[in-house]
Amino acid sequence: MKLSELINDYGKRHAPYMKGLINHLPMGQLALYQMTNDLQVVKSYSEYFQNSFNVNAVKAKYPRIDSIEACLGKRELYESCLALIDGEVEARGMNEVTHEILNTYPLGMSSGLFHVIIRLAYAIEGVQLEDALLEEAKRALAYYVTAYRGGSQFNRKVQSSHVIEEMNRLMSDSRFNPVISSSYSMGQIMKTLYRDPEYLESGFLIEGNEEDKVRALLGLFISAFNNTSSIVVLHCITGLHSLLVLKDYFNDFEEALNIFTTCSITHQLTLGAIDLSNQNVQPVALSWNDIIKKGTESLDVHTIKFTYSCHELYKRYAIEGLKGAALSQIRK
Repeated sequence: MKLSELINDYGKRHAPYMKGLINHLPMGQLALYQMTNDLQVVKSYSEYFQNSFNVNAVKAKYPRIDSIEACLGKRELYESCLALIDGEVEARGMNEVTHEILNTYPLGMSSGLFHVIIRLAYAIEGVQLEDALLEEAKRALAYYVTAYRGGSQFNRKVQSSHVIEEMNRLMSDSRFNPVISSSYSMGQIMKTLYRDPEYLESGFLIEGNEEDKVRALLGLFISAFNNTSSIVVLHCITGLHSLLVLKDYFNDFEEALNIFTTCSITHQLTLGAIDLSNQNVQPVALSWNDIIKKGTESLDVHTIKFTYSCHELYKRYAIEGLKGAALSQIRK
């Protein structure tokens, strides 16, 4: 038994969609293996997931499409897009096709609550483990295209030390409260905000180098997660980890990080006014080995993914708050 056999067996039969939701299994499989290096753990979880959730089956019959653009944002064309990408990857290679899609459609990186870049990043890591996981990378690219929902980009930059202050100011801005507190869906709220010139002028990016920006974003996300346990903020953290994995595929990673910043702030803003203080943060005595053991025993795929992302981000930046965030999600 190989990891690629497990992932591809389920992946070739299952679409990325579960009615209106997302099929998380491929991401859960890869995260579990990265943390445990145990195929039996992955196999057992795969069987549990398949028996517990109703994932859309891959369609046997589908129209032939001759361009990526024609598939953009059309989840019903997933199979058509996958067939097209399969041919493109065979002809030009995965790296070139991935590079082209991410740089042509960077505003789509937050689609599906950042799941498009999460699945793609995990798949890219998977290819580094086994060549046969190229099939999962193709599926992830087809998902990125068909799930596409465009974001936007702020222009104003602030110092990294002012991020919490700026977020508090944006949350309290009465101009945007009617939209945020409306009965619109999250997607509708964000779409409305992205179309508002005043909102785009009021939002903020972060000055400094890459590490300054990432640390400031993690400070914001960890504070928000500690005080809300929000699934939205959770995905901002897993999304940031995934963006960093995909860094080398972007022509201009600073721009990609700015787009991510805009999208993640906008996602968080849909939660309304939240407490961003650190008063609830407590030191974590457990080691990462202990936290990972607990996280990989969870049946909740978000907990598995979040534990993996927090650990990977901790290895890069050694931010203690990531331990607490992971453990909080595990205990929840």
